[in-house]
Amino acid sequence: MTISTTSYAFLPDSDIRDEGEGPAIVFSHGTLLDRTMFDSQVNSLSGRYRTIAYTSRAGTSRFGTEESLIDLADDCLAVVNGAHVDRFVLVGMSVGGFMAVELALQHPERVAGLVLMATQAAAYTSDERATFGSLLEPLDTDGFVPESVVDEFIPVIFGERVEAEHPEVVRRWTDKWRRRPARALHAEYRSWIDKPDRIDALQHLTMPTLILHGEGGRGISVDHAVEMHRRLPTSTLAVIPDSGHIVTEEQPETVTHYLDEWLASHAAALWGK
Repeated sequence: MTISTTSYAFLPDSDIRDEGEGPAIVFSHGTLLDRTMFDSQVNSLSGRYRTIAYTSRAGTSRFGTEESLIDLADDCLAVVNGAHVDRFVLVGMSVGGFMAVELALQHPERVAGLVLMATQAAAYTSDERATFGSLLEPLDTDGFVPESVVDEFIPVIFGERVEAEHPEVVRRWTDKWRRRPARALHAEYRSWIDKPDRIDALQHLTMPTLILHGEGGRGISVDHAVEMHRRLPTSTLAVIPDSGHIVTEEQPETVTHYLDEWLASHAAALWGK
């Protein structure tokens, strides 16, 4: 079934795909993306798990209201509470991963396991904040995401291989970007650009954690994945070749394989089975 309902504490245009039965897995996407980036994984895993993938505020009529990662963590809890889910595995990609770390630190009793995908725990450097700021601060304005910003984000989101061999993947997403209000991207960026440094705090996250990262990711370096793996007490690291930032679409079968294998091998720790 596909659920889109105000019972999830969102406006009527909420975009939530809730399928399958069993232990719950919740999927949270990255900047300029939406829940469909996880379609391949949901299609495969929903036969054995309850899979809940949702689109964040930036992709709904609530766009422009994000202020911090805490807002996004509260939204995630609203989704799982509306679905009457107590404990769940949280899959967070990019800003979804930033949010996942915050939620797990605040509510470890709710998070059975973490999947941190193409993300980082470190704060942004001053140079990184300046680079993103020069590009995205001007977007607090009417209109849509400008073509210049679309062009700048292509290498951030996509790896070189998918750009060269699968331009239809790039085109599908960039067409969506051009239809997104500029303020949606501006507020999305403002919610994470000043994120706190959580590297030292990772030691407190003792739930099983899978770290997935594209080897060729140009949005967030694979070095961040290695550092998170070093700090997280019970983590597994998988670096995926021939992939950029959006690993779920650049290497969907590989990502699904790692997820499936990790969920099965950690079933007792995750679900008490």
